[in-house]
Amino acid sequence: MRTHPVFLRLEGRHCVIVGGDVAAAGKAITCQRAGAVVTVVAPELTPELAAAVAAGHLRHVDRTYQAGDLAGALLCYASTRDSGLIGRLRAEAERERVLLNVIDTPDASGFIAPAVVERGELQIAVSTGGASPGLAARLRCELEAWLGPEYGPFVSILGAVRRALAADPARRTGVLGQLLASPLLELVRQRRRDDIDALLARIAGDGLTLEGLGVALEERS
Repeated sequence: MRTHPVFLRLEGRHCVIVGGDVAAAGKAITCQRAGAVVTVVAPELTPELAAAVAAGHLRHVDRTYQAGDLAGALLCYASTRDSGLIGRLRAEAERERVLLNVIDTPDASGFIAPAVVERGELQIAVSTGGASPGLAARLRCELEAWLGPEYGPFVSILGAVRRALAADPARRTGVLGQLLASPLLELVRQRRRDDIDALLARIAGDGLTLEGLGVALEERS
């Protein structure tokens, strides 16, 4: 069955993680980084999860899942092999209209979490529809080797220019097209700040410098 790819905006939305193992920790941290309000329901936590809870980044319900835990949530990740628990989670997720992913169990999931490559604001997702998670992971590794860290600040520059020229759509389109065709990416890779500023001034106009755009050449996670 084909799936529909989508990126969710999670800022301020409630996400529930059922389970406290390494797989659950990865999903919890990813959701938290996206701005979600994350609740982890588990009697035991990995050290990473425990540290995040202690720092106030995650909420922790110190017990196993109970009916009602998904109320008000947008999505839920569950790390479990317990078929009975999976059945109860699916029933509540359907009743509460919550997106449910049972990690490594695509047939029990309402959505599939792809393998993701991140370079700053750039995100590339790879999915085989659950047919071969190993292949998706291998393709992710190949993409990570191909996409250097320079893509993070490169995308940040393009986004900042796009916002700066928002009042003039025609000019914005032309400037961004010229920047994409220019040596900007290579200049970012070499961290040639002065040459980047000169290129921005020539194509985008005076005042659009790295400092003025608020962009650092170091990739930000």
